[in-house]
Amino acid sequence: MTSRYSIGMNRDSDISPSPKDAQAGFHRRDWFDMLARHCFAQSRVLFPMAQTNTTRATLPLVEDGNALSALANYYSFSYAPILEGDGDRATTLSLLARIAADLRASHSRISVYPLVDDGAGMPDLLRAAFARAGWIALLTDQNSNYVADVAGQDFASYWKARPGALRSAVRRKGKGAHYAHFIHREMDDALWADYCAVYAASWKNAEPWPDMVRAIAEDAARRGALRLGITRHEERPVAAQLWTIEGDTACIHKIAHDSGEDTHSPGTLLSHHMFAHMIDVEEVARIDYGTGGNPYKRDWMDRARPMLRLDCFHPRSARWWLPALRTRISQLVGRRG
Repeated sequence: MTSRYSIGMNRDSDISPSPKDAQAGFHRRDWFDMLARHCFAQSRVLFPMAQTNTTRATLPLVEDGNALSALANYYSFSYAPILEGDGDRATTLSLLARIAADLRASHSRISVYPLVDDGAGMPDLLRAAFARAGWIALLTDQNSNYVADVAGQDFASYWKARPGALRSAVRRKGKGAHYAHFIHREMDDALWADYCAVYAASWKNAEPWPDMVRAIAEDAARRGALRLGITRHEERPVAAQLWTIEGDTACIHKIAHDSGEDTHSPGTLLSHHMFAHMIDVEEVARIDYGTGGNPYKRDWMDRARPMLRLDCFHPRSARWWLPALRTRISQLVGRRG
């Protein structure tokens, strides 16, 4: 095995992503590049890599002094390494452990969040890799992620299982509502202006990185993954939702509606329209409501998955890990050493 440590945005590669990796919307090099450009422009971004002849692993990170954190924020539904090639789990573990060992020479702490176990066991794999490389690696629960597993369902079955209060609200608000719902697969200046107008008229705080949101939409449009829902009253936009389709999963990035229309609930009606489209037309297997366990998401989703944080401490830097160990021990997830 050979390893390579790289700083910057170097793209040279003779190893092609596997089809599964290419569909992973939040684990692609393009996704991390967007985050680096729009959200971490003032930070030092690292792309440490390790590779064999057929497999490459890259762990995008942000540097803060002697500490590192995942190149991720609340736009990221989950974090994972960029995996290219056809390596098996053992190879991936070895590559990640090599990266972790290289990082021990220059850093004392690494924090990685949000990690979600989608069945591939990536949180455990990352913890095992850092532990193998000599780090003190702690995996803890930090948040929750709501999803609806809708494979094999039609919308009528899904909707029948929703809470009665939600179904009643949609039925009442939908009667006589003078709204028209549209789903767009392309992005242009006019649609972006509509989205911004709705967001500005909503209850939400100003977007800290609006260019990132537009970049998400434009990137998704190029990939054929954008589904931008707009609800209009006559010609005026009153609700907007930014969704993308990543593989077999529909991801809800942003929702907003004009607060002046609260009485008529255009946002709820648009959600009803979007869910019906995703289930009956797009036939997705899962709908993902992203980071955060907001109570309103429970009405639309089936279950909550834990979002995990991996904290790794250099064993010779007790000033980093002893205080953290004391404050976080009660949250430790039971994991194998």
